[in-house]
Amino acid sequence: MIDISRRKVLAFDLEVAAFDFESYDEETQTYLTKFAKDDEEKKQAIENLVFNPFTSQLVAIGMLDLNEDKGCVLMNTEAGVEIEPERDNINYVCKSETEILEIFWKTLREKGYNYFITFNGREFDCPFIMLRSFLLGIEPSKNLMAGGDFNFREYHIDLLKELTFNRHSPTGARRKFSLDFYCKQLGIESPKSNGVKGEMVGELFKNKEYKVIADYCIGDVFATAELFHKWNSILHF
Repeated sequence: MIDISRRKVLAFDLEVAAFDFESYDEETQTYLTKFAKDDEEKKQAIENLVFNPFTSQLVAIGMLDLNEDKGCVLMNTEAGVEIEPERDNINYVCKSETEILEIFWKTLREKGYNYFITFNGREFDCPFIMLRSFLLGIEPSKNLMAGGDFNFREYHIDLLKELTFNRHSPTGARRKFSLDFYCKQLGIESPKSNGVKGEMVGELFKNKEYKVIADYCIGDVFATAELFHKWNSILHF
């Protein structure tokens, strides 16, 4: 069992939104969809752009200190926006994308976090935030992609990796599921219980539904933290 009292532990999660595909010039649009064989595949290729930090932006960063049970959501908004959280131990900070990235890295440095908890963070959250920072000219204070894909556990528990034993398959015992599915099976309150899903974030962001996004994001983080505690008490070796 991992003794979190001996580490500085942060659970975190990102919400992102793709840039408007029509904002790209014709040559770039062709390049981004060049492997699509038909309209359906082209549509899928455009939808998948949300997962890449060069074609998508950070909307929110949810953070929870597992030692102190306190956290925040860093929310990408225009200037002057203020939103209030529902939870007493959570703070919502509304700034530009560049500013929330700067706050994220500053927090990691000043708090000295040395252990990270995510769900699919090795494949998505960590490389996304590293590369998005690079693109915006922001120097990370921590290499969240240190080590190889099979030896990063000394500083990062990616629960999706753990629940598929580092090698998921399309079917069978090591099939990977969504955070929502795992939560429902384990009696954890799902972040999607209020009707918001990850694929809705882009439209919510466009409509400036910042609080809805922030509430959903921190819900993801709390669910991830609870899943970690369950895993840590039984399956960790």
